Amino acid sequence: MKVTIYPRNLDNGSTQVNPYIRDFVSALEQEGIVVANPPHKNPLFSLIGRQTDSDAYIFHWLENVPDYKYGMLQTLAALWLLITIKFNRKRIIWFLHNKQPHVARHQWAKKLLTHLLISKSDLIVTHATEGVAVIRNRCRDAESKTLFLHHPTKNRMPAQAANAQTTDTNLLIWGNISRYKGVAEFIRFANEHSLKLKIKVIGKCSSADLFEELKQQANPYISIENRSIRFDELSKEIQKTRYVLVPYAAESVLSSGILMDSLSFGARVIGPNIGSFKDYANEPLLCVHTFDSFSEIAPIANHATRHANPDDYRLFLEKHSWKEFGKAFHYQLQKLTQQ
Repeated sequence: MKVTIYPRNLDNGSTQVNPYIRDFVSALEQEGIVVANPPHKNPLFSLIGRQTDSDAYIFHWLENVPDYKYGMLQTLAALWLLITIKFNRKRIIWFLHNKQPHVARHQWAKKLLTHLLISKSDLIVTHATEGVAVIRNRCRDAESKTLFLHHPTKNRMPAQAANAQTTDTNLLIWGNISRYKGVAEFIRFANEHSLKLKIKVIGKCSSADLFEELKQQANPYISIENRSIRFDELSKEIQKTRYVLVPYAAESVLSSGILMDSLSFGARVIGPNIGSFKDYANEPLLCVHTFDSFSEIAPIANHATRHANPDDYRLFLEKHSWKEFGKAFHYQLQKLTQQ
C-alpha cells in the first residue's frame, strides 16, 4: 500500500519537522506502508504535478495554509490538489486536530478549505471524541465517515516517580507559547487574584511583545523562561512539579501534543474542559483534571486527592503507543481502499 502525506517538511534548520508527522510516518512505515512523497521545503507545492498513484492521500492541518507564506497561492494549490485527487478516484483522509484554525485571519479561505475537506474526504480522523460532534454540527452526513482514534504517544516514564508531596513547583507550563494558548491570560489572572501558587513557565514565546508581556507579570511566585526545553530536562521538571498546566482557550483546541507528551512522562495534568482533556479526565488510568474557568485551577492544584499511579500510566501509554496506532490506522486504510 502506498500513501502520500501532507505536510512532510524538510528539516533544514530554519523549518523544524513536526514531531507528530515524524512519528506518524514512522508508524506507517513500520506497518509496511510506503510513503510516496519525500520531505520537501515546500511540502504542498511539491505535491502538485506528482503522479497520483498513491492509494490514499493523508492531510494534516491543510486548512491552515492561508496563514503561510504565499498563503493565497497555497490555498489555490490545496484546492487544485483535492479536486485532482478526487478526479483520479483516490482516497482522501483528513485528520481534524482543532475545532478551527488558531489564527483568526483569512477566514473565508479557511472555511472554504475546511468545507472541501469535510465533503471530499473519504475518512475523517479525530483524536478527541468531541471531534465527532464538531463534524456532525458542520455536516451531519459526514459523521458516518468520522473516526475517533486516540492520540498516540510514547512511554517516557522515569524509573521512579516523584512523590507529589515533595515537589517544589505547583504548576509547570511548558512548550511553545502563542497567543491562543492562554498563558498570558492565566498569568495575569494569577497576579490579579494573588494566587499563592509557585508557577514556572518554560517556553519559547512567538514574539518579543508576548515575552515582554509575560516578563512584566513575573514575581516571587511566577518565573518566566523564554526558551525551548529538551525532553531530558522536561522529565526532571515534571518530577519536581505537582501539575502540568495547559491553560488553552477553548475556542479552537481539540487534541494536544503538550498533553500527550506530558502524560508520556507520567505528569499529572490540568487542562480546559474540552476535547482530549475532557476524554482523559474520565480515564481511570490517568490523573487529568479539567477546568471551565481559571478560578477552578488553584483549588485543583491545592486540594485534588487523585494521584498518578505509575503502573496505570505505563499501561495507558502502551495501549496508545505509536505502534498500536499504526496497527489500528493500517486496518482502517485497508478497509477504505478495499471499498
